Amino acid sequence: MSIRVHLVAGYIHKDICETMIDAARSIEDQLDCRIDRVVWIPGSLEAPLAVKELIERDRPDAMVIFGIQEQGATKHGEVIAHQATSKLLDLQLQYRMPMAIAIIGPGATLEHAKEKAARTAQKALRAAVHMVKLTHDFGTEPLV
Repeated sequence: MSIRVHLVAGYIHKDICETMIDAARSIEDQLDCRIDRVVWIPGSLEAPLAVKELIERDRPDAMVIFGIQEQGATKHGEVIAHQATSKLLDLQLQYRMPMAIAIIGPGATLEHAKEKAARTAQKALRAAVHMVKLTHDFGTEPLV
């Protein structure tokens, strides 16, 4: 069984997210999964709506979200990161859809994000695939 994974990635830091996508694609065969769709969104705050639409329309086996929540002068980035994460976790439970959130930050510098991008992406894909296998072992199917 090849596990179908959809990726959602922020285009504000497209170069870093492309590194994340490439890193995830490099281990597809090893994990017996395929990334069959990549959707570009502006940033973290738009992720919950994009994920909800993809789940309802395409019914992938898992979702992985890539992004960077950059360090700022105020707490704005923290608020966005926490809200986006909270909504994504709600969707994961609502649809019983394994989801890995690989949003580097909040408070990340671009240099730090570049250093972590590939490793973070691969860890996220591994986690999503692991959860698909685990939920199948439980006999749980997504609610879509």
